[in-house]
Amino acid sequence: MKILTKADAIAFRKQIEAAAIHLDDKAASESPDFYEHMKYDGKAISAGTRINFEGVLYKAAVTLWDTEENNPHFAPSLWEKINYHNGVRVIPEVITVTTAFSKDELGYWEADGKIYKSLLNANVYTPVAYPQGWEEVK
Repeated sequence: MKILTKADAIAFRKQIEAAAIHLDDKAASESPDFYEHMKYDGKAISAGTRINFEGVLYKAAVTLWDTEENNPHFAPSLWEKINYHNGVRVIPEVITVTTAFSKDELGYWEADGKIYKSLLNANVYTPVAYPQGWEEVK
């Protein structure tokens, strides 16, 4: 195994970041460390740019300035949270017909940090609202 110099490591990191732009949200959620954190340097963050904010991926909804007051905590309307956790779709508090889960689809329930499998097709219930519609996986 080759030991990288600092310059090699920086160049390799740039390659990873360039490739990560092309991942879909599901794949991106499996590797949040591929994405930069906010630097608070006042530079522009383009709409659609993903960032790793406190270990969670967010996508800029609009072009914004890289300032503390524009981070996802202080300005949530400027960001879209990536709705996957380690490659598993997050189960939202409110599930609509267009976001319903298919039978056997996995979902991550943030409230308890567990993964569930949908037992229903077109499942619009959360594990709390209708526990019979879900089976805990891990």
